[in-house]
Order: sequence, then structure tokens, then C-alpha cells
Amino acid sequence: MLKKKSLILLFSLIFVLLLVACQEPSSSPAPADEDQGEESQDQTQEESGEKNYAQGVTDDEILIGAIGPQTGPVAEYDKVRQGLQAYINYVNDNGGVNGRTFKLIPYDDQYQPAKTVQAAQRLIEQDQVFAIAIPLGTANVGAIQDTLTNSGIPVTGIQTGADKFVNPPIKNIFADTLNYTVEAKILLDYAVNELGAKKIALAYQNDDFGMQGSGTIKEEIGKYDAEIVKEVKFLASDSDLSSQAQHLANSDADVIFMVSTPMPAASLRIEMDKIGATDIPYIVTNTGGGDKNQFNIAGKDIWEGTISTSKFASLESLPEIEEYYEYITKDFGEAAIGALSQQGWGHGQVLIETFKRAGDNLTWENFIAQMETFDNWDGSIYAEVTYTPEHRYGTTTLYIIQAKDGELVPVSEAIYYDPETKEIVYE
Repeated sequence: MLKKKSLILLFSLIFVLLLVACQEPSSSPAPADEDQGEESQDQTQEESGEKNYAQGVTDDEILIGAIGPQTGPVAEYDKVRQGLQAYINYVNDNGGVNGRTFKLIPYDDQYQPAKTVQAAQRLIEQDQVFAIAIPLGTANVGAIQDTLTNSGIPVTGIQTGADKFVNPPIKNIFADTLNYTVEAKILLDYAVNELGAKKIALAYQNDDFGMQGSGTIKEEIGKYDAEIVKEVKFLASDSDLSSQAQHLANSDADVIFMVSTPMPAASLRIEMDKIGATDIPYIVTNTGGGDKNQFNIAGKDIWEGTISTSKFASLESLPEIEEYYEYITKDFGEAAIGALSQQGWGHGQVLIETFKRAGDNLTWENFIAQMETFDNWDGSIYAEVTYTPEHRYGTTTLYIIQAKDGELVPVSEAIYYDPETKEIVYE
């Protein structure tokens, strides 16, 4: 009886095992024609070779991300995005590049680094853009620097001149804004050697941006027969600069050197006017003084005489300048005309030229390699553009400009800073 039960159990176990084996799917692929499989694989590889794309690229479109303030205390800087968008619209209306049009996906970070981080992650991971253009602000770009470098995504036209983003060069990051250190060196040289200044007062934004430019003045002042007689600080969000103006007026300075975003630069000039101290030459870095809209913010008469810098002299004969006026006014109105939107347009020219050079090999590696082929390129509204594996400045040539009768007028020829020799060369 026991043997019989054992045999039944044994047969039952064998039956169950056979049943499970019949129902379990095979781990090997289903039988297929071997020649057909190889042909399909070869075809896939061939297509991969012909269409060597990174994320954000299809046969007819390329996605570009952008990050910057569209609202908040420095919303004026949104004009950089407007200039870039206007140029992209112009390119798209004329057929794009190699059969592809461009789509700009911009996010408003309100000049808050935490929101810049969120925007960068969303652009890379969710929107899967091919490149990120014109991220703005020293603290903002600093907040996403690790994210950008770790991802390897091309980052073009960063809107900060902070030296730490170009020196030493970072493989996938390319600058557009005048380098703050370079600009400060040129402006100090101009103030001492051209204006005859011996006593200099410093007014600067109390953040990474402001301390970069003012710090350079402090470091370089010992090379000249000049001294710093007063320092005042402020925040980008400050609206009352009356105290700073009074201190500057009492400093007996020959010039006031201002490192600022647009609104504080205008506010300080207004306060200086109230106390009758506008006779002191007022030098403002490009970020706060290089845009014609300062006449509207401060007032035409109040802004009169202010000295700043520009990456372009007369615009009228420069590449596609008529198209700039047409598209910026059509897309964003006449109020958008000025140095900020011109900077966005100018970077758009560099960006699109890179895509032309990259052809259909739209990998990040090749795009970065093509960015590094710019050698004193004069095909944009900038004086020149240079990028190499060792040189990420973009341009180190500027013009001194001055506010005169509602216009920003060049008062110098091109001034060039050589990153290799550290020399300042006047044309």
C-alpha cells in the first residue's frame, strides 16, 4: 500500500513539473529567419550612422532651452531672451538650418538660484533639450554648474562674466557676457589713463557678481598712481540708495565706479542728481549701463554723461542688423530695442552658426568641437568671437560708450584684452 502511494506521488510530481515546463515562456527569442535578423540589425546600424543625434533633435526640429528672469527684480534682463527668440524666429522664417527649425523652451527663474536649479533639471530630464542657452546670473549659473557639467549638455552664451566659469575652461560651457575681470581691468585703465582719475569710489552689488568686478579694481589699483577713497554696497533689490549717494558725494572721488544690474545703477544716479552730485564721472559696467533703456529708467537728463562699455560700436553696418530691428519690434515691440536684446540676437547668430558647422552630426561632442572653431569670427554683431579648448571668453574686445542726448555713443576705438599676455591694447 505504501509503495503504491509512493508511486502515485512520484507520478504526480513528474506531471506537475512537465506542466510547468510547458507553460513557462522561453528566455530565448522566438525562431526567426537568421538572414532577416542580420539585415534588420545592419539597417538599424546604418540608420544610426546617418542620423547621429543627441537628445532634442528630430529630422525637422531642434529643441533649445533657456533660463533667466522674466519677472522679479531684474526682469529687465528678459530682453536677452527676447533677442534670442527674435533671431530664432528669423532663422525659422528663412527655412531653418539643414531642414530643421528651432524651438526655444524658456523658463522664468525670477533670478532665484533655487528656481534655476529646477529649470535646468526640467530642461535636461523632462524636455530633453539639445542645449541650454543664455542662463543668466552669477549665483544662478553657479547653482547649476555641477548639474550642467555632469550632464555634458552644451551650455552656450552664459549671461555672467564671472571668471570662475571660464578660468579654467569648462568643457561644455561657453560664455557670452563680457568677462567681469577683463571689463574691470579695461575700465580702470581707461579711468586712470584717459580720464586722469587718481581717487576712485567703488559702488557695487553685494553678491558674487558685484564682488567680482570691484574685487578686480582692488587688486589692480596698485599698478596705477591711484587709490580707492570710498566703498559702498547695496542689494539688487534695493530701491533706496540715498545713503550710498551721500557717502559717494562726500568722498572727493574723481570717478565713481559702479558694478550693478540696471535698476540700482539708475536708482543711484537719480539719488546723485537729487543732491547735485552728477558732475562726478559715473562709470557703470556693461550689465548696468550698457543698455539704452537706462534713459527711460533713470530719465534722459539724469542718465546723461554716464560712461559704460559695449561689445558693439555702430550697429548700422553689422550683419543682419536690419533684420534685428524688424523682428525685435515685430515680436516684442520697440521697447525691446537695446543692448540686452542685441546681446540675445548676437548670441543667436553664434549659436545658429555652430549648428551650420555641425551639419547632420548633431551629437554633443561634435557641437562642442564646432564651438571651438570660432577664431576672431566677425559674422555677428559682436566685434569678434573666439572659442578654443583653452579660451571660453567669447569676446574680449569692447568699446567705451557714453550717454549723450538719448543715445549711447562710442567714445573710444576698440579696446582689446589679450587673455594670453594680459595686455590691454587700444586701437
